[in-house]
Amino acid sequence: MVIKKLKNLFLVLLSLIFAFGVLSISVWKTRAQTSSKSFKLEKIALVSDEGMGFVPSPSPAPKIDYYLPYPGILPDNILYPLKMVRDRILLFLTFDPVKKAEKLLLFADKRVNAARSLIEGGKIELGISTLTKAEKYLERAINQAEEARKAGKNTFLLDEKLVKATLKHQEVLGEVLEKVPEEAKASIQDALSYSRKGYETVVRVIEQKAIREQEREEEQQQNQGEEKQIREEEQEREGQTPTIPSSNFQRRGR
Repeated sequence: MVIKKLKNLFLVLLSLIFAFGVLSISVWKTRAQTSSKSFKLEKIALVSDEGMGFVPSPSPAPKIDYYLPYPGILPDNILYPLKMVRDRILLFLTFDPVKKAEKLLLFADKRVNAARSLIEGGKIELGISTLTKAEKYLERAINQAEEARKAGKNTFLLDEKLVKATLKHQEVLGEVLEKVPEEAKASIQDALSYSRKGYETVVRVIEQKAIREQEREEEQQQNQGEEKQIREEEQEREGQTPTIPSSNFQRRGR
């Protein structure tokens, strides 16, 4: 009986080691392919510059200052379902509404980066499907931020991050829109509309918070002015002592 349990435990450990090895190899291959592609592009650019002369290109649009995290294994990997299960477990175990919104945003950012890699690798259909999931995660993050505000949580930093994230997503979607065939552009446009609506929602929330804050400050200043005026009137009344005619003192003395 004990030997049988040890055998089962040994088989489980072997399975875990094998799964970890496959995951490590897939990550290593992804990084190696990315490095190889960037090296080839740099080499082509150098040959072009030396052989044909440098041709100045138009200045690119300024990039959104927002970091998209490394996506890890991509949806075309055999182990990707395990990653999805892990994400759902992590989300289920996150109870704070602000942290849950941040985790949803992290999943959205990873997926939009993964979608870009898939589309650039020629896997258009899978890339578009991943883009759609990314924007849905982004929408969930925005809705979760609203729940956090209703719960009285401070979402100032989260709101600022969501604004930059929605703009970054639009930037990536605009880039891949030029790389997909004509029949796939409609799906990218749909994903863009998700991101734009999210941006408008967050900006509207920030504007409303700013207006409420300004109204609160004006109300406080008005209350402070009224309190100051009341104190001054009270001090003025206390400083005025009534005068008693001298004839009254004379009569009392008699």
